[in-house]
Amino acid sequence: MTVHDLRSLGVGKTLTTGEFMVRPADLTAHVESSFLGQVVGTCEECLSTGSFTGGAVSPLPWGRVCPTSVAVDRVLAALAHNEALCGIPVAVRSVGRVRSLGVLLVGEPITAAAELRFRSDRNPGSTHLTLEVEVHHWHAGHRALVLGFEVGLELHAAADPAAA
Repeated sequence: MTVHDLRSLGVGKTLTTGEFMVRPADLTAHVESSFLGQVVGTCEECLSTGSFTGGAVSPLPWGRVCPTSVAVDRVLAALAHNEALCGIPVAVRSVGRVRSLGVLLVGEPITAAAELRFRSDRNPGSTHLTLEVEVHHWHAGHRALVLGFEVGLELHAAADPAAA
């Protein structure tokens, strides 16, 4: 496992993702967790992620508008796979200033870029980052901004195996 130097994450650094999408299973998991949150203890064992979509062979539901909260969660998951963050325990502390600038569809290819705006190393063993995130999709033959938000992350430094 690669040991990351958190000092390489300086203000102004941009983290990017490859192309990804909000999948039908992401939407289903959101619906089911919302439902379970409302009926805790009522037939929980009857539900499982994907039970409403008909399995993995169902086609991508183009045309279904993706809820903003689901899109934000999927974008954060994609950013966590960036090389600079991969393998580092990350906790989302806040999501704010969410701006929906268009319609994002389930199954639509999107990309994300996050610029590091603030960094704090006040607490030993952890680093707090504030990122400005932009989500783009292809519209009318060009890349267009569809969603923007700010996120606060707390990174916990992995123990250095050489120090043990």
